[in-house]
Amino acid sequence: MQQITFSCRIVCDNDDGINGLHLCEEIQAYLNSNHHLYDTDSDEFVNAEVKGYAIEVDNYVPFIAQEEY
Repeated sequence: MQQITFSCRIVCDNDDGINGLHLCEEIQAYLNSNHHLYDTDSDEFVNAEVKGYAIEVDNYVPFIAQEEY
C-alpha cells in the first residue's frame, strides 16, 4: 500500500468559490472506477479512498519589473 499526496494550483476569479468537498468527491469517483488496494484484514480488494483535503489561498503578489529603474 502507498499513500499519495496530490496538489494542484487552480487559477480562478476572486468571486469563484472553489468547493474542496466537491473536488474530493470527483477524485473519489475516479478512484472508485479503477483503483483498488488489497486489504489483508478482510482478504479482499477495496477502493482506494480520499482521506481529507486542505485548501490554501495563495496570497502571492506577482512582480513585473519595469524596463529601467
